[in-house]
Amino acid sequence: MKIIPVICLSSLLISCDKNNSPANPVLRNGVYSNGQLATGNITLSGVSAPAGYSWSEAQYNTTTNVANFIIGIACGYTASSDYRPADDFVIPAGQTWKISKISTYAIASTGVSNPFDALRLQIWNGSPAVAGTAIVYGDLTTNRLSQRLDSMICPIQNSILPAPGVTPLANTTIWKLSADVDIELTSGTYWLVYQTHHISNIDCFSPLVKSKGQRGVPGWNALVFNSLLVWQTVVDSGSPVTYPQIPQDLPFEIIYKY
Repeated sequence: MKIIPVICLSSLLISCDKNNSPANPVLRNGVYSNGQLATGNITLSGVSAPAGYSWSEAQYNTTTNVANFIIGIACGYTASSDYRPADDFVIPAGQTWKISKISTYAIASTGVSNPFDALRLQIWNGSPAVAGTAIVYGDLTTNRLSQRLDSMICPIQNSILPAPGVTPLANTTIWKLSADVDIELTSGTYWLVYQTHHISNIDCFSPLVKSKGQRGVPGWNALVFNSLLVWQTVVDSGSPVTYPQIPQDLPFEIIYKY
């Protein structure tokens, strides 16, 4: 009687597993972040945030002693307004992302339960401000809001510049707004465009990315579709006002498999 070695049988079973075949690879989990928001639980002036909270403090240039001034940019729609922020992200060469969730951020007064009731989004294959680019996913009519969470981060202006600085107040907080997404994208540069809506039908504002000790980082290039119905670069003129203006970036996250 011929005996088949167990090790050979096991190898045969493994090689026939379709889930491990080249046509069905095991995908890895990925998280893309377009930048951080929190700057710590103590301001530059030494004021502690409320228990469990962090600050998102406007940063300053240590050489010029000029601080950023803008806390947020318009990101919502109402019966009389139609603002759309936009920022880019890059899928590396050789990768294909199966995107399942996209999260953006918006500012609301503290003490309001679930202040946002809508999130619309699009993905473009280039800057929406450039002729010839196209939408590859989404629209600005469908409400894709699937989750809303208080990030427990309070946005504030710089607490030391210009002297004597602004007294930090935890009267607003940043909410994380997420949308379930089902799209597969190959390598390249894409742009996320989004809109939010407040339950009180008032203007909404998106916070800006923070880089500690810097007013901006080379490559920051966020846009916003403004009240004049044109795309403009998101910049901060500083406090005190100085030139050149510093381009800013928008925070968002993408959950994907690759």
